[in-house]
Amino acid sequence: MSESINVKSIDALSDFRVALIDFIDKSKRATSSAESEINHMHSWLDHTQLMHWKSSIRRAEEKLSQAKSELFRASISQPDNPRGPTDQIKLVRKRKDEIIAAKLKLQKTQRWGRILEHENHEYQSALTPLTASLDGELQKAVVKIDNAINSIELYLADKAIESEVETASEEKTSIARHGKDGKEQDNEHGDSEGTINESNEETPSEMG
Repeated sequence: MSESINVKSIDALSDFRVALIDFIDKSKRATSSAESEINHMHSWLDHTQLMHWKSSIRRAEEKLSQAKSELFRASISQPDNPRGPTDQIKLVRKRKDEIIAAKLKLQKTQRWGRILEHENHEYQSALTPLTASLDGELQKAVVKIDNAINSIELYLADKAIESEVETASEEKTSIARHGKDGKEQDNEHGDSEGTINESNEETPSEMG
């Protein structure tokens, strides 16, 4: 009889296949979600926030120009006021501070945009082996597992057929042996009866 492989359970291999496919799917969704969040943040910093602070600077500069105009008119309308147009002076200072604050925010936004771009580049470089594996080696592994399962199932089917053929052959051999043994027993029984009859026939002549 040919040697057979020891197959404990195809279910374990099938379960591993399912788990591997699930890992590939979840990993792809996770990396896609992370990339989407990074792109969203990058767009927010480089477009939305930049436009916001640039617009804020322009509005603050327009307000400063208005405050300076009001200060100029107040200075002309109150030439004898010893305290001067204090309210207008405070407003001009406030508008200047607003411009400075908006410019600082713009600088910080640009700085964080550069940092994010650098970190995203590092992240993409580190992620490349994983994405390549998800689309390459792990997909090949799933195919190999499928082929292995199919091969084992075919092997087990062939072994089952061989086992049935061997069982049928053994049953036929056993039946043939029983038939032969029966005939031999009948022949032995017939020979025994013939010997007894010959012995009985010789007894009267010997007695005469």
